[in-house]
Amino acid sequence: MYVYQFDRRSRHLSIRNPSVQGPRLAIRNSGGVVEELYFTLLGDVRIERNGIPAGGNSPQQQALLCALLLRSGRGAGAHELIEAIWGEEAPDSALANLRTYAWRLRQTLEVDRSTPRILVSMRDGYRLDAAPGQVDVHVAEELVVRASEARSEGRHEDCRLLLAEAGGLWRGQPLAGVPGPFAAQQRDRLSELRLALSEERFECDLKCGEDTKLIPDLRIFTREHPLRERPYGFLMQALYRAGRQADALDVFGRARQVLAEELGVDPGPELQAMQRLILAGDPDGALRAPGSSAPAVAIPGADTAAAVRDAPKWLPSDTADFTGRSDELGRMCAALSEPDRDTPPVVCVTGMGGVGKTALALRAAHRTKDLYPDGQLHADLRGSEREPADSGAVLGTLLTALGVPTEMLPVDTDGRAGLFRTVLDGRRVLIFLDDARDHDQLRPLLPGSAECAVVVTSRSQPAGLPTTLRIALDTLDDVEAGALLCQIVGPERVTAEPAAASDLVVACGHLPLALRIAASRLAARPSWKVATMAGRLADEHRRIGELRSGSLAVAAAFSLSHQQLSPAEERAFRVLAPLARHGIGLDAAAAALDLDRWEAEDTLESLVDAALLECPSPGRYQYHALVRSFALDLPGAELVPPALADLLDHYLSCGRAAFALMVPGDSADCILQPATVPAPGFAGLGAARQWVAAEAEGIAHAVRLAVGGESADEGLLSTAIDLLVSISPFGKDIPYGVLAAAAREVAEAGERCGNDRTAGRAHFVQGNAALQDIRLADAARHTVAAAAASQRAGDRVILFQTLNDSGLTAQFQHRYQDAVACYDQALALARELGQASGEVTIVLNGALARIHDGRAVEALEECDWALAKLADVDDPASTAYALSLRGLALHRIGRAGPALDSLHACLEVCAAVRMPRQEAKARVRMADVLRSSGRPEESLEQIERALALCAEPAGNRDRGLALMTMAEVLADLGDTAQARVRAEEARTVFEQLGLPDAATAGALAAGLRGRDRAAGA
Repeated sequence: MYVYQFDRRSRHLSIRNPSVQGPRLAIRNSGGVVEELYFTLLGDVRIERNGIPAGGNSPQQQALLCALLLRSGRGAGAHELIEAIWGEEAPDSALANLRTYAWRLRQTLEVDRSTPRILVSMRDGYRLDAAPGQVDVHVAEELVVRASEARSEGRHEDCRLLLAEAGGLWRGQPLAGVPGPFAAQQRDRLSELRLALSEERFECDLKCGEDTKLIPDLRIFTREHPLRERPYGFLMQALYRAGRQADALDVFGRARQVLAEELGVDPGPELQAMQRLILAGDPDGALRAPGSSAPAVAIPGADTAAAVRDAPKWLPSDTADFTGRSDELGRMCAALSEPDRDTPPVVCVTGMGGVGKTALALRAAHRTKDLYPDGQLHADLRGSEREPADSGAVLGTLLTALGVPTEMLPVDTDGRAGLFRTVLDGRRVLIFLDDARDHDQLRPLLPGSAECAVVVTSRSQPAGLPTTLRIALDTLDDVEAGALLCQIVGPERVTAEPAAASDLVVACGHLPLALRIAASRLAARPSWKVATMAGRLADEHRRIGELRSGSLAVAAAFSLSHQQLSPAEERAFRVLAPLARHGIGLDAAAAALDLDRWEAEDTLESLVDAALLECPSPGRYQYHALVRSFALDLPGAELVPPALADLLDHYLSCGRAAFALMVPGDSADCILQPATVPAPGFAGLGAARQWVAAEAEGIAHAVRLAVGGESADEGLLSTAIDLLVSISPFGKDIPYGVLAAAAREVAEAGERCGNDRTAGRAHFVQGNAALQDIRLADAARHTVAAAAASQRAGDRVILFQTLNDSGLTAQFQHRYQDAVACYDQALALARELGQASGEVTIVLNGALARIHDGRAVEALEECDWALAKLADVDDPASTAYALSLRGLALHRIGRAGPALDSLHACLEVCAAVRMPRQEAKARVRMADVLRSSGRPEESLEQIERALALCAEPAGNRDRGLALMTMAEVLADLGDTAQARVRAEEARTVFEQLGLPDAATAGALAAGLRGRDRAAGA
């Protein structure tokens, strides 16, 4: 077995035997020993560590592993992975099973499972960080690319060796035994790749003169794959060269019989031409020319010599400082280089203005132009302009370039299109059609011959265009954008100011055209610092004007699309720009535009087609930052449009509906102002959570717009703050820092106009956000301010919430009796107000404080009371909380069995609704029970799963508590060194949060150090 390492920047592939020392992708384990990982998919799926299979994995775990490895380091969301493993037949427990498979894979892959480095969580999914040289599929694909390069450069011996190495990586059926639709698709793809690779190797062997050796392999191949025509031709050629003319003709007869019986067709023209050459004794020596770059068979009727001599070379010059796009470029070149095809490849690159479509298409065209010796044509179709190019006129130009006299051109477009296809038949011509409008414009310009190829660029997807490959081009990533800056400005200036360079990239929205303009201005002004240019672009209202250099201007690129909008589309483009800074949902956009849902969707999709709006997911829309700046710079654009009031009313209606599902026992009418528009129908709490997570940043932006400087509208302020209160119970589903910043502005505006209700609620939201991040001093300050303002305003609903938050602050500080006192006051007020959910939450918070205060029996009674109240309420969050606390209380009074039962019940609720934080807490408590019951190995497994759940975000209190319990379990198992490390990590977490738990963790670490010293003595 060989080791491969591929450098994508230098395109250098190193191949070596593992017995020979050299560079190898590796990881270092906790003992400092270097371990090498390798993944094999071209046969049985295996993970190898230092060449030795590492553990066994279930078929579903293998399906997850393959789905991640074959994404080449790109992450995948949970829904993608579930579809990959189960397809449409996914069980109800699919998400929970997926988390379990990922956890088990980490047991095999990770050295330190508490801080995963290989199988990394991202949002709700995962990413597997493996280098190309660690996965046999990627190695095989890179070897094929290198072989293709060697072949195009005439290095046939190198090509043959590389193809042989690639073929040797297959050890049977790819992804053998792996279930799921994704694996099935990949199995078919990789099996087809192996066959195509074998055919390429046969052709290369023939060019290297390996005729006699090939004959047995070709006979086996044609028997196993009787419907593939090319291998029959190779076998005929090899037999003919070996002096076996009769055998070669017999192969043709067998091929004709098989094709007729199985498919009802005759052999193709290449195979028939080869038969004619063999019958004629190969008078021109075409079959006896090993190593020749000319075709092995000259098809009668193709006068290629004249075509090559007069071939048009119309491609514009390549971009000298082209940067990045390696993945897209590789896919395009592969599609344009595919040798075995029945139709002409059509590669279409789409994207917004300035994203680099033409530059990428040109680079791919230049990379593959040698495969099309009969010419390369180019036409600018001006699809983004008011008057696009006429297809008939373009055909006239192209036909003239191909040698058709002007006087012989048909008058009509259809006639010219027919002649164009006729002239191209039998020729290998590359056609580059830049800036296409739509399929109607493109259809007459497409060739019929499979020998030709077409590259198209367009701002929108040309509906109905038959394509081999579609690439929706996105902006550059950070690395590519930085590389482009270095190319134009110079690496010394960019690396001297990395922070300013990053700011510049962000201000340019990673858009290649904008980066090129900004970099060109910097290059022309050597005295300017990068920070100077970044500062000029910092104001989004001046940004578009700054991004202009000579004939280049970002505004001009967007203006071409903007000019084609209908009045309704143009209005939507302007109205939504100030509102949709962070994107906007379809229903919210419809409310702001005062349209019904279907009218709004048609309008927004038209803007997407015009590349002025993006649709990252169904029903969700967003502006590119520079397109939004362009919209804000248009004449008549308003920073705070009248549509803001309609948008806030819509958001509040949705917020009330979400609040009712999250806090089902509390009446929204008692807490929030009435809705003025109909409420949406969320399918359940999960749908409400998704809506809150999607719209939270947009809501915060709308609230900040409502503040409106020094003279805020009090009606808008009241709606805005109730909107923030309505989504505040959603905890970690929302970016609390963003909401707190918006609430701070509302508080200041409320205090300026003397509105205690608004100011009190805004301080409450800020205090709640501080508690979520365990910033206890800030939480106490805002809670006091909220309580004072709420008392003045008579806002008793917020007052009881502030008492609860004061209890939480005291509890974090280990002032448990003070916490109980606050909870008792809050409970009395909640019952007075009839806030049932609030009542249950406060009782449970009080139960936790009583447990820590040594009153576990009282706490158990309160948990049982809460569970009885929750029996008829759909409130999984409170139910899981109550079950977890009940397990903790039972453990504290020495009833381990019932404690474990209660905690298992909590985990079932968490799995059904996906509550990772509550699940992590329950697993920590379960680990503690198991440890006390003399079951340390089971305890360690639970604590590792808990740490995996609370690894993101790192540094929270749950992680600190999990590390503390892990230290105690490891100490019980005799691993005091690792126990001390975990205790120190816990102390660091608690110190960063300013919690008194740091002293407990420090004492544990000190005790473990003392135990080590005593053992050493």
